[in-house]
Amino acid sequence: MRVVLLAAASLAALAGCGGPGAHSRAAGAVGPLSVRPVAWNAANAPVGKVRAVADTGDVVAVFSDTGATVLSSRAVVATVPGMKNCVDAATIAGADGTTRWIVGIDAAGRVHYLRSESTFDDVSERYGLGGQPVREASPLGTGFVGFRLDGGVAIADGSAVTRYALGPIVELTGGAHLGAGVAADGIHLIDAAKKTTTAFPLEGALYAAIDPKGRLYATTARAVYAANDRGELSLVYEADGDTIHGLVASGDVVWFADGTELGVIDGAKVAESAGVHVAPDARLAASSTGDVWVVSGGALSRFGRVVVEPALMASWNQTLAPIFARSCSACHLADGISGTDLSSAEAWQSERSMIQDATAGARAVGRGPGGDSGVGRTDFGGPLDVVIRPASEIRRDPDQIWRHADHFSGAPDHIWSEASEFWSRIGSNSDGVVINSAGGPTNLIEIL
Repeated sequence: MRVVLLAAASLAALAGCGGPGAHSRAAGAVGPLSVRPVAWNAANAPVGKVRAVADTGDVVAVFSDTGATVLSSRAVVATVPGMKNCVDAATIAGADGTTRWIVGIDAAGRVHYLRSESTFDDVSERYGLGGQPVREASPLGTGFVGFRLDGGVAIADGSAVTRYALGPIVELTGGAHLGAGVAADGIHLIDAAKKTTTAFPLEGALYAAIDPKGRLYATTARAVYAANDRGELSLVYEADGDTIHGLVASGDVVWFADGTELGVIDGAKVAESAGVHVAPDARLAASSTGDVWVVSGGALSRFGRVVVEPALMASWNQTLAPIFARSCSACHLADGISGTDLSSAEAWQSERSMIQDATAGARAVGRGPGGDSGVGRTDFGGPLDVVIRPASEIRRDPDQIWRHADHFSGAPDHIWSEASEFWSRIGSNSDGVVINSAGGPTNLIEIL
């Protein structure tokens, strides 16, 4: 087994005093990150107190104290009460090393495979683990699957199982045919293809992640490190305190949680959100989509990174930024009193994306009171003028119907309820066709 030391520069950076660390937000080394909540449960169906989640993109399996809830295209397709003892979940290569399986791991260490989006099969023996309890499973890429066992790790490749007696491991993660086992004194990196191990000493290690290029990341409660070209762990992010509580590789980036915020490491760039307000004890889980799952107090949320297209960035800088500075900045900064951040192109993109997510499963409204049955449409071929939300949301806070105005091109957009008592506030023309504030035809979208 090879042993690699922590880079001396990283030790010196953390040991220093008298000012912000060079890799901290205060030192200007961390850029802004815009994230958006991602809708995954369109009907807000009850799922119990969540313990774990795994997905293959469109299909999501949520494991809780009431069992497993399976969703496809954001709609519940199955509930399995018998899976209420699951404590972990993952999306891994199937036992044949090819297809992807969603699996849940129960408290007894048995591995259960989601079959046909409706039932679970115990597949523990199909991985050749000899009856040993499994505490965690992790995809290692290229057909390899890692299993955290009591006292070590087992790696299956579809035809054989290789065991590594590494001592107590508290977390296992992987990717790019590598596995990273987290121990109290550091990280054990396993090359599944070469069947070799390398130790990275790191006192107080909590989490590890491996990006698609095979780069190792690790955290303590205070800092995030990454393996450099010399094979050492180098400091890439320093928190203000012992506040780091999650690290996962998802898609092309590595997500981390620092206090109430989320951060992303993308190559040499580190960015962190402002105002996301995740719980300080939240756990992170990777998504097949590149998003990140957040589990806290039995509640489950999903967040996506907002990436602004160059054309929108140029439009923001040339047109919207001056308007924002003149008319909107008093309320709509990241920590502004409105609660809606519109201070950057990323923030605008986030709000746009949330509306598009909300209307993805919508249907056209055929008519309003006295309306023309041909008015409604959902093809988004033209500007979206009206988004109709559930009446309960508007009744709770009627003033918020205008909150997301002007997030689409064209005339100001309206957010409205299907409740009839609110139709009178939109108005209609002589033909009974509902019109927007610019006088043009209104496209109506109703959230089911």
